[in-house]
Amino acid sequence: MSLFVLGCTPKVRVLRGPDSKTPPPGKETPAVKDKREEKPVETDKVDVNNIALLLPFELDKANPHAPSAADIKRSALALDFYQGFKVGLDVLADEGANFKLNVLDTRDDASQNARIAKLEEVQRAALVVGPIYPKEIQVFGFNASLGEALQISPLAASMPSEFNLPNLVTITAPITTHVRALAMDIAKQYQTGDVVIIYDTQDAASRQFLSPLKAEIQRLKKDIKVVEVQDEERLESTVLLGGRNLVVLATTNRYQISPVLANLRKLHDELSYQIQLYGHPNWVKLDFDDSHGLGAFNTRITTSYYVDKLDNVVRRFDQRYYEQFGVTPTEFAYKGYDAAYFFGGLLAKYGTEYKKHILKEKYVGLHNAFEFEYNPAWGYVNQAISILQYRNGNFQPLD
Repeated sequence: MSLFVLGCTPKVRVLRGPDSKTPPPGKETPAVKDKREEKPVETDKVDVNNIALLLPFELDKANPHAPSAADIKRSALALDFYQGFKVGLDVLADEGANFKLNVLDTRDDASQNARIAKLEEVQRAALVVGPIYPKEIQVFGFNASLGEALQISPLAASMPSEFNLPNLVTITAPITTHVRALAMDIAKQYQTGDVVIIYDTQDAASRQFLSPLKAEIQRLKKDIKVVEVQDEERLESTVLLGGRNLVVLATTNRYQISPVLANLRKLHDELSYQIQLYGHPNWVKLDFDDSHGLGAFNTRITTSYYVDKLDNVVRRFDQRYYEQFGVTPTEFAYKGYDAAYFFGGLLAKYGTEYKKHILKEKYVGLHNAFEFEYNPAWGYVNQAISILQYRNGNFQPLD
């Protein structure tokens, strides 16, 4: 309980290296403002060491004297991200950097984000991390005048075009980036005599994923044979015995996945068809076992999140995190660390000019790499995607 209060209550944290004396080089719809009326923050008023971290702790709903289990659960995501972020800045402070971190509670509330956007500590920040939910990102972005400061979207996988904020940095790759990465792998695997079979279960995940995937595959390699099927009968009449069958199944509904996998196992085990299976990125969150046959199909998915627990850097982070907070890190703690270390490192190295270097600097973090592309309409989008293959009971990176 005390950790919850200590982790969330302070508004300001000052992190200094041991020898450092000087910094190194309510649910309302946002109104679209006339950009000509906005006054950008003056550069000489921006504190180059000032970082604003905007997270939905929702402390307004918690008992400040004795937080309940429900209060802690409600704030868990924000608290985990904050703690990972703090460790990242602490590591930079150990290296001689110096930051002032203002932690603000967005309350998962649109009107609160509109108010926060006008605060002096936000206007003076050289870097703004958050908010994290799409509705908050949109409201904050429309109401904030950040000048040259970047607004980091650390968790949302929404399409950046939904926000049209030119200073937005999207860390979690949107679905279109996954589609391109998977299409490239399929095109690379495809050989003459093979067939790409797109199995459409006609649910929302399939509709979002399969149409752009088909278009991207045929853009990359026009002679690829692509066939769409919607049931077992059509699948069995489409598979080829003489070549490989590259089957794409994009549903995330386990009740739709199971019968398709059973049909593929029959084709593979009893009739000796060669099956290479591709799934949806969210399959990494589902529970599969040997009976599903994913290993026999060399099943592949794309991902923007993978933590190698045996990596030395990860192990050092895990140890430091546990020693400081008494719990093991979660997905959000890893993501918080990477956001802090990469963007804090840019800020420490380049000062207010850090924005000019985001496309040049490459970063391999605890959970993913950062490789950004820029679009003048919707800002910077991370393009780093990994391919995982199912083996030994779980999805692992390709060698």
